[in-house]
Amino acid sequence: MIYFQRMRLSLTMLLVFFSLLGKAQYFEAEIKEALRSEPRFVAYLDSRGAFISRNGVRVIGVKAGIQFGEKLTFGMGYNQLYSTYRNTIIHEGLEKEVDLRYWYISPFVEYTFYRDRKWELMIPVQFGFGESFYETRNDSRAIRYAFVVSYEPAIAFQYRFLNYFGAGFGLGYRLMIVPNPSLEESFTSPVYMLKFKVYFDDLFGKLKQP
Repeated sequence: MIYFQRMRLSLTMLLVFFSLLGKAQYFEAEIKEALRSEPRFVAYLDSRGAFISRNGVRVIGVKAGIQFGEKLTFGMGYNQLYSTYRNTIIHEGLEKEVDLRYWYISPFVEYTFYRDRKWELMIPVQFGFGESFYETRNDSRAIRYAFVVSYEPAIAFQYRFLNYFGAGFGLGYRLMIVPNPSLEESFTSPVYMLKFKVYFDDLFGKLKQP
């Protein structure tokens, strides 16, 4: 009986492995085909909701990149904490009121695995390289600042409207690979995002028409 159970488990694992291998080969072929296509410029407005120590905050950003074959996009963005987050800390033996500051540059890649005339489903992944620190409220002095690194995988959908614009929503997770140990707040949390996209090639093509 144990022998047959082990055989069944082994066969299941083999089937899963070959299934994943087949999909990986399919994705690899699809990506190679996309990279052979002519690139196009894309730009995003990006608004992310997250949590800092269980308090809801918003991070806003702008992104620009190059898209290949409407499948694969590489780009760069700038993001910063938009919400006001205040705290009272003890610094150099004194109690100080501070505002939390957080900004980062974000190289990203986005893979679109489904597309029709209006809808897109994609997997965006970005890294963040920046700084977090406190700013004292009385004299706007930066204290406890440090270099930080984050990793944010997500899954999102987007709806295209008026032929030249897209709006979407996504869910993901922000993991602080290199946190700021001198801050009292925790930045690792679930993330939800709102996206607004402009299809510049199509828009410029329309504007150039007589």
